[in-house]
Amino acid sequence: MKIHRNLALGIVEGLHHILSKKSTLRSELSRLRTQNRKWGSRDRRLLAETILDCVRWQRTYAFMGNTKPKEKNYYWNLLGIWIMTKELELPSWKEFEGLEKRIDFVPLNPKHIDRKTIQSIPDWLDEKGSEAFGEEVWENEITALNQTAKLVLRANTLKTSATSLQLQLKKEFKIESSLSKENPEALVLDNHQKLEQTKPFQKGRFEIQDGNSQKVAHWVGPEKGMLIIDACAGSGGKSIHLGALMENKGRIIALDNRPEKLKILKERAKRNSVTIIETESAEDSVFFEKHLKKADTVLIDAPCSGLGVLKRNPAAKWHMTPKRIVALEKTQQEIIQKNALLVKPGGILVYSTCSIFPSENENQIQFFLESEEGKRFRLEKQETFFAHQTGFDGFFIAKMNAEKL
Repeated sequence: MKIHRNLALGIVEGLHHILSKKSTLRSELSRLRTQNRKWGSRDRRLLAETILDCVRWQRTYAFMGNTKPKEKNYYWNLLGIWIMTKELELPSWKEFEGLEKRIDFVPLNPKHIDRKTIQSIPDWLDEKGSEAFGEEVWENEITALNQTAKLVLRANTLKTSATSLQLQLKKEFKIESSLSKENPEALVLDNHQKLEQTKPFQKGRFEIQDGNSQKVAHWVGPEKGMLIIDACAGSGGKSIHLGALMENKGRIIALDNRPEKLKILKERAKRNSVTIIETESAEDSVFFEKHLKKADTVLIDAPCSGLGVLKRNPAAKWHMTPKRIVALEKTQQEIIQKNALLVKPGGILVYSTCSIFPSENENQIQFFLESEEGKRFRLEKQETFFAHQTGFDGFFIAKMNAEKL
């Protein structure tokens, strides 16, 4: 297998945009595919695989190739190192000149090389992880977060079950999968596949959603007839899951401050035949006045560092900084305080993030419960779902109950 030059140019351009210009991984892959429509399916797969690996293992590759970000051919060097680690033929292009002589393929021995280099993470993240969890747990967790994410589906129970979906995918597409013991709607696929163009997906029989992310809706405990407010709905994965569990009986109000996300949510809801979702702007003060202490449940899937989903988005570890995390923590607390006001007496407040770090999770819950508004709530349960223990993304969920009058 060889990488043709046009594909290599796209990979290098993508790496530059992601690692230097801080473009998101998903948007950059989408941009490159749109820009190069003549690439075949093999090239598209190779583009994604190579960029994902080079972003994930940037620090490790740079160490192996004795190269630094300020070098002119840095991104070409990362690509060349990836090619050689895959034991492919290195093209005789001028950008790769002399690279073979610089590479050291000696196994990275933890006795002589630090974890930051072996696990390809920034210094600050290694310090934060070891301080939060201790050496052993952090070692296990960052190792797990560097593994390729599993492809997990969520069966839409308005139209099918996980068992029926499993049989359909095997019969019609020869797709092998396993049921999840902890997640009743989940199917874990044996291999990664493109499924968006299949009939079952287009007919809304399933969504793609990580196993730990699927736990959130069940922690909410939706019941028919409830009014649930999804305070940070985004493109609606959890709202749609809640709608299916409620069997379209009740109301779900999805809030977000990005109209483009709410547009996607509406499209997804229609495909899934979820009919009870309304959308509103999270910045509409009139909405908050009208729904003060009216909701049976408020879900806050808060904006966070994303450091629990490095399996699928390794760019987060290079884009995030301690300063940005502090700013996010402030935003998280503001969102909790604002949306807790919507929970009726006796209602429920659920807070979740795709981060594993206490400063975004347990500490936020404790701070809230000690605040004036938080005094009317009590903590029912909270849990961090680690990647090395579950095999899915790192996630945190907390459930609080509001006092009855």
